[in-house]
Amino acid sequence: MPATRRRFLTLAALGTTAWTAGRAQETAPARLGILLDTSAEMGFLVPQARKELRVLNEQMAAAGRPPVLLREMTGSDLDREASTSVGARRNALYGLKALFEEVDTVIWITSLIGEHSPQGIFAVEQLLRESVPDRPGRQLILRNLWQDQLIAGNDWVRWPPQPENDPLDPRNRPEEWFRIVEEGHGTIQRSWQVPPASFRAQFGFPARVVESFYLKKLGYEGREAFFDQAWAQGLHERHQLHFVREKEEWPHRITGRQWVTENTLLPFPDEERRIARSEEVMGEMTGRESIPEDLDRIEAAKLGVLFAFGYLSPDWKRHLSVRDQKPRSWRDRYLADLARLGGECAKAAADGAGRTDRLYASERIELASRSIKSEGVDPISRRVAHLAREEQCDAIYLFTNGYLGGGDYGTWAIDWNLLALAIRESGTRLYVRVPFEFGPTPLALSRLAMASGGGVFRGRADDPDWEMELPVPSWPEPPTTPDAP
Repeated sequence: MPATRRRFLTLAALGTTAWTAGRAQETAPARLGILLDTSAEMGFLVPQARKELRVLNEQMAAAGRPPVLLREMTGSDLDREASTSVGARRNALYGLKALFEEVDTVIWITSLIGEHSPQGIFAVEQLLRESVPDRPGRQLILRNLWQDQLIAGNDWVRWPPQPENDPLDPRNRPEEWFRIVEEGHGTIQRSWQVPPASFRAQFGFPARVVESFYLKKLGYEGREAFFDQAWAQGLHERHQLHFVREKEEWPHRITGRQWVTENTLLPFPDEERRIARSEEVMGEMTGRESIPEDLDRIEAAKLGVLFAFGYLSPDWKRHLSVRDQKPRSWRDRYLADLARLGGECAKAAADGAGRTDRLYASERIELASRSIKSEGVDPISRRVAHLAREEQCDAIYLFTNGYLGGGDYGTWAIDWNLLALAIRESGTRLYVRVPFEFGPTPLALSRLAMASGGGVFRGRADDPDWEMELPVPSWPEPPTTPDAP
C-alpha cells in the first residue's frame, strides 16, 4: 500500500463527523445564515465577509435560490436570555436565535473573545436541539478565527500566546464548545487548533496538513497527513454549496491575495464561481486612495513619508527574469505586486520632491533567506526615529509591507517597542498604509499608530464595508526584565 494511502487511513477517523445523525432527507437545500462578529479583533475579515456575501447572494439569486442571511454583532459575549451582566445588544444568543428562526444552519464567524457563561453555552446547546416541523435539524458551524490568529499562522501552535488570548486553549474550557456541536449539530473550524482527542469528530480538519510539529501534538509522527472530508461533504449535501476547496490547506502565513484566492471564508456554489468571486472581492479589498490622496488627508507642518519594503533577493532576481510572463504562483504574484507598488511609491516621491513641507525617504530590506531576520536594529523603526528626531517631522506616513524576514511573506518582525520609542517622546504622529496585497495591518501596529494621535488607512474612505469597531489605542508594553539581584 502506498505511504500516502496509509497516512490517510491512519488519520481518517480524526476528521470524520457524525453528520448522518442529524441529516434530514429534504429535497431542497437547507437554508444558511451567517452571524458575523464585527469587533476590532476581526480586522479585515469583516469587510471581506460582507463583500463575499454580496457576490454569493448574487450567484444564489441567479440560480433561483434564497439568499444567505446575515446578522452582525459587535463581539461574541454569550449569556442566558435577560442576562444582567451581558446586555441584549451584545449577547450573541439573540443573534443566533433570530437567525435560527429563518435558517437551518448558522456559520458564526467570530474570535470568541468575550464573556461566555455556562448558562449561555447551555442555552446555545438547547437551541440547536430544538426541532422545527418540516425543516432539517439545526446545525452550527463555529468558525473561530480572527486577524491576529491568521497572521500568526502555524506559529500559533509552535509558540502559543497566553491562554486569555485563545478562547479554545485547553487551559480554558474548550470542551463546552465541542459539546455544543455533538451528535450531528455542527462542527468547529479553526486553523492550527489542537482539538481535544475525544472531540476530534466535531473538528473541521483540512484535506492536508504539512506541519510536523502540529501533527506530533495530535499524536502522529510525520511531516504531512491527509484528513477525511466527511464533514465538508455532509455540508455540501445539506446546502449544495462548498465550504472548503478540494485541496485546501491551512495557511502558514497570509498575504492578502493568497488568502482571498487560495482559502475559503464563505461557502461557494462551484469552483468557477468561486474564482469569479475571488477576483471581484480582491479588486474591492485592494481598492484605496492614491498615495498623494492619503498624504493630503494628513495635517502636518512637516510630513515625513517613508516607503519601506522587505523582500528576498532570490525572489526579486527571479521576478526580473520572468516579469514579462504571467505569474505562476502566489510568490510570483507577491513580487509582481511589490514591483508595481514600488513604482507607485517612486512616482509619488518624484512628484512631491519639490515640496518643502514633505520629506520623502525609502528603505529597501533585501534578505538572502526567509529563515533569517534583518540584522541589527529594526531598519523601519530606525528610519522612523531619524525622521522624527533628526528631521523633526511632526507626522510620519509609513507605506510598507512590514517584511523583515524571520518567516515567509506575511511575517511581521517590526520591533513595536522600538517603534513606539522612536515617536512617543517627540510627540510624532504615525499614519500607516499597508496595501491589502501584502496582507492586513497587525492590530499592534494599529493600536500604536492611534495612540500616537495618527491612524491607519484601510481600504477606501468611502467604502462602508470597512466600517466596524476600531482597536483601542495603546502603546506596546515594555519588555519585562529580571529583577536586579
